[in-house]
Order: sequence, then C-alpha cells, then structure tokens
Amino acid sequence: MIDIGANLTDKSFRDDIGDVVGRAVKEGIEYIVVTGTNESASHLAATIASQFPNRLAFTAGVHPHHADDVADDWLDTIVELTRRGAVAIGETGLDYFRNFSTRTNQRSVFQAQLELAATLELPVFVHDRDSNGEVLDMLQQYAATDVVVHCFTGDGDLLDAYLDIGCSIGITGWICDPRRGMELAKIVNRIPDDRLMLETDSPYLMPKNISPKPKTRRNEPMNLAYVRQKVADARNQSESHIDVVTTNNAKRFFQLEEITQITNE
Repeated sequence: MIDIGANLTDKSFRDDIGDVVGRAVKEGIEYIVVTGTNESASHLAATIASQFPNRLAFTAGVHPHHADDVADDWLDTIVELTRRGAVAIGETGLDYFRNFSTRTNQRSVFQAQLELAATLELPVFVHDRDSNGEVLDMLQQYAATDVVVHCFTGDGDLLDAYLDIGCSIGITGWICDPRRGMELAKIVNRIPDDRLMLETDSPYLMPKNISPKPKTRRNEPMNLAYVRQKVADARNQSESHIDVVTTNNAKRFFQLEEITQITNE
C-alpha cells in the first residue's frame, strides 16, 4: 500500500514521527507521500522525507487556505523544493467551504501552481471543496500534467467530470463514515482501476470502521488498511486487488520507483 496524502508536518507528529513511520511499515505501507501546504510546511515536508528516504516522499505547494499569506517570492520557494525532489506540486486548489483566503487569491495561487507544474512537468495534487465546478474548469484551462483529486468527497456527476478529463482520484477515510461517506461508497466503483489511489489525510479523517474504536483522534498512515478494506467492499473487489492497483498507480503517478533507485545508488 501507498499513502498518497499524509500531513506529517502537523504538530501532532512532532515528537514521534519515527514511531509513526515504523507503525506504517509494520502494517504494510511501502511509501508515504507527505503533503506540503504552504512554503514553510513544504520545507518541513522535504526535511521529514529526507530522514526516511526509502519510505517517504513529499509534495511542495500552497493550499488554498494559505493563498492570502504567500510571500512575494513564494513560487521561487516551490521551485527550489522541486529541486530537492518534490514528487508533485500541491496541495493546491480551491476551498469555498472555509474561505480562509479570498477566492480571488485562491484562484490566482492555484493557476500559478498549475502553470508551474506544466513548466516543470510535474503532476499536481489537488484540493477541491465546494468550488462548484471552478476547480474542474481551471484544470481544463491550465493543467497540462497528471492530476490527482485528493480526498474526493463530491457526488457522482463531479466524479464523472474529473474522470472525463483524465484525473486520478484519492480516497480517504471519508468513505468509511457511515453517514457522510455513504454516497462515495455507492459511486467509488465508477473509478477505473488505473485511476484509483488511497490516502489517509493524516492526522484527519480517522476511518470509522476501526474496531475497537481507537483511543486517540489522531489518524496516521498505519490506518490506510481500513480505507482499503472499505474501498474493496464497495467495489466488490478483493483487498489484495485494491492493494496492487493502487500501489502501482501511486508509483507511476509520483514516479516513486525512480526515487527508490536514486536513493539506493
């Protein structure tokens, strides 16, 4: 298994990151992609990944929540981090649910990152929450490389639209929620095998199918198996099949095999 989206830069992981990675490996996680969400978090993601070069990779980008706060040279910072080995641009996109940044700035920062990804020929790790189709529209206009829509929580029409333009889809513990994830569980079988990926979005979205219920509210990569289990059930496929296809997809999308080869040389 590969966890394509874990926020291991979160302060809740500050004191036990080694144990977190160790537990994930014990549960069969081959690789964890640590997501960058602003300039400083992306730097931290790169630093954490460098400590576990055979297990962790990282993305570099600015989440829509932080679009109002970017420095004048923020794009230069992201470019610098790609030279340190970032496997994707992002997390980037639009979030009209929280609106922590103005929509104008969100769109501007998102467009800039899509154009940067095209220039650098890197895939894009995309966030879409309640954008009412604007993320889709901007991808159609500006995305020239592979895209994964991370933590998909939309309806069937939006899923079909993303699939129609060639996007991959990341599924989190949202699907394990018997209330909020009900619709996603019904439509996840529409995702072709070669476009499906799994993620925890740690420390958020603890899978609700964990039994017994964990004592902590902090989700972590070792819990990806519960997402796999629910996805397999919903798609009427075996867990081993989900494991193989999602692992292969993540390795191809993020070019993780190449990173492993470079690390081992």
